[in-house]
Amino acid sequence: MSAKKTFILVHVLIISFFGTFIYFRFIMNAKETAPKAVSLAEVVSKSSMADVLGAENMRVTNSEGKNTQVEQKSISTKGLSARPKVNLQKASVIEEKADIVTQEIITRDEKVASAPLPLSLNLDIPFYTQAPFSNWDNPWQEACEEASVLLIANAYYDHNWTREQFNDQILKLVEWEKKRFGDYKHTSVEQTAEILADYLGLKTVIVENPSYEDIMKTLNKGHLIVMTFAGKKIGNPNYKNGGPVYHAMVVKGYKEGKKVITHDVGTRKGENYVYRWSVLQNALHDWAEPIESGEKRMIEVLPPSL
Repeated sequence: MSAKKTFILVHVLIISFFGTFIYFRFIMNAKETAPKAVSLAEVVSKSSMADVLGAENMRVTNSEGKNTQVEQKSISTKGLSARPKVNLQKASVIEEKADIVTQEIITRDEKVASAPLPLSLNLDIPFYTQAPFSNWDNPWQEACEEASVLLIANAYYDHNWTREQFNDQILKLVEWEKKRFGDYKHTSVEQTAEILADYLGLKTVIVENPSYEDIMKTLNKGHLIVMTFAGKKIGNPNYKNGGPVYHAMVVKGYKEGKKVITHDVGTRKGENYVYRWSVLQNALHDWAEPIESGEKRMIEVLPPSL
């Protein structure tokens, strides 16, 4: 081979090498953009208002389609022995129109079911990784569940923890788990819900076999979500060694194309990390051995006001 051909071949190989490096390092690993985050308090406030307006609100509708609001009052037990006063005129009117009057109970769930959900939503909450100071030794290496629930507590209670405080909170929770469970590694969905309730004072709902629609509805109530996964099935290129066997993260939003927005505490690039729902649904597993035998579940975390 001539020197000229060798020169060209060497340069082609060098260019190919750097091209491949750039593709996998910067293009393949590039984060997908998440929609602008909205205030968690605003979404919770709207959801609470819907509760007030919709919960057991009674309307009386006559045959002409006119509505009369019925006021429901609680009855005091004081003075029950006294004979109640009866407005005979009102009672007569009600009795006469009984055949043309229907009562409709409008609940919040019915309203939500009829209202279209936004195509995208991203709840704004602070982010820290499970290793706030990039020390991935234990316990931080195994602290994804702890970091996920603490992110939610930080947001719900407006703690505004600094990085140092968040790190201290992880260590405190690890010690609590050792006393409660005997260990802090690989907490199951049930144990994680127990941490939320007994350690952080937050109520939870465990949803079996959650759908993308379940995620949308939950987030539109202003309720954050914790999900656990077979970590190596997630395929995040920022994970080392293909990812952990078991992993947890916060689900905080969604966007068009059936994509889910997370705070993935397992990587410094995990803030507003977007995954395809099909990927997360496939990887979704509660702790079990082997991990692929774990049930598919999610934890809906209710704000402290509920």
